[in-house]
Amino acid sequence: MSFVTRFAMPLAAAMAAAIFAQGAGATVTYIPYGVAIPKGETQVLDFSKFSTAGREQSFYQGSALGYSAAPAFSATTRDTAQYLSIKKGGSETFDLAPTRLVSVYVGSLDTYNFINFAGLGAVRYTGTQLSVISGAAYGDQTAAPGNQTAADTNGRFIFSFQKPVDNITLSSRGNSFEVANIAAAVPEPATWAMMLLGVGLTGASLRGARRRLAAGDQAAI
Repeated sequence: MSFVTRFAMPLAAAMAAAIFAQGAGATVTYIPYGVAIPKGETQVLDFSKFSTAGREQSFYQGSALGYSAAPAFSATTRDTAQYLSIKKGGSETFDLAPTRLVSVYVGSLDTYNFINFAGLGAVRYTGTQLSVISGAAYGDQTAAPGNQTAADTNGRFIFSFQKPVDNITLSSRGNSFEVANIAAAVPEPATWAMMLLGVGLTGASLRGARRRLAAGDQAAI
């Protein structure tokens, strides 16, 4: 699929959204009904396989009237697998391997939904900002944003960061924020090298500590 940003809005608003995205240290593109994982990314959080044990937020299959709606994959089909539903006033945080590319498949995007990325490329997006990018805020849907089957409120947001992020928090001030899955690019070679170097240095430090401890034991005999 194309990575072309979908702007179904007046030119002035489109320019404002582009400036907003770049100024935040990231660019954002949107794929309506973007079920497929974008090229260069792999699925890192598959909520259909999550255990609900110990989790504050809810996991649903199907829709619950007045509370949660399964993400739409087309105007007539919806996700039949388990998905994450952030309840009113709730949030859920997930760690990521450091990456500059993350995509999130959302359902019935609402103005009161929020996505926060932490790390060197830290940035926060409101549902209102995202709806401008997807075109929902300027669409002809009577319930947009928040429409449960419309193309501009059900799809994949792709975030491309100037600096790596390593954490994502999903939150909502209303019922609810539905997310099917999250994908990300594998860490860059330089990032892997630094991670491996850190592991190596930690291991060397532990081995040195063990040798000093052993030497101390010998001296005490």
